[in-house]
Amino acid sequence: QWAGIGFGKQETYRLLLSMKKLSGEAGVAKLRFFGKIRGTEQDYYIVEGEAEGGEEEGGAEEEKPADFEDKGTGVNKMTYWVSHSSFSKWTKLPDLYPQDISASRSIKVLFSGNLERTIFTNPFFFKTEKFYLRAQIARIYHSTTLCPKGLFRLQEDSTREVEDNAPEEGEIVLPTTKEMSSAGMWCHHTFGILQKNCRTTHKEQEPPEGVEIEQEEYMKQIESQDPYEPRLKAIGDDAKVTISKNQKVSPWIVQIKGDETEYKTEA
Repeated sequence: QWAGIGFGKQETYRLLLSMKKLSGEAGVAKLRFFGKIRGTEQDYYIVEGEAEGGEEEGGAEEEKPADFEDKGTGVNKMTYWVSHSSFSKWTKLPDLYPQDISASRSIKVLFSGNLERTIFTNPFFFKTEKFYLRAQIARIYHSTTLCPKGLFRLQEDSTREVEDNAPEEGEIVLPTTKEMSSAGMWCHHTFGILQKNCRTTHKEQEPPEGVEIEQEEYMKQIESQDPYEPRLKAIGDDAKVTISKNQKVSPWIVQIKGDETEYKTEA
């Protein structure tokens, strides 16, 4: 709310109570308010949590394609619920398929607030608005979840896994508020979504029949054609956004809002 974005004290408190109720009904220990997306008819409040695997609501679980990322992993690491207000019932969004992400990247459609709305666009989107919404949430989550530079580090002998950058002795020294006002102090924390495969990892594959090549070498070829985003990549390395024919700018703006006082705890 210091930044001028909020719902007011009463609505925020109602959202808190609604989320506590959802946590008990869905059996989710940790819930986080993800945000609000506006629609032409109704808006979406979105909450995020880590739910256990199981059948989707509404019947038997359908057979998943080979490139599907299981619940709790990749683009399905988090589960999302949406409602239209703090008084409304929460609806669980479906798990995400790679083809949903691929389709969402090729269209631009306003949300209506109706999860079951058929989307008419070109290229055609073969599913309803809830799948389009879920795909856009995943794209937002995997491209805008940031952490302070230096708080995490790559694990030894790994370019994909990170760990706390804790010193051998003492506690982690956190940067000051003034230091965090620089864009150079922020980096990406989550896995990026692959451009071609629309997953966060390449699925292990065997070489095609008749091709004499080791599987490890074959996977390296696949990765070279659809490379991973570097873990803990600085936001300053993100592609520039075109705002006019001759001008491109960074997609990030870092500003301090509210109280800028530096506080220190007494030992």
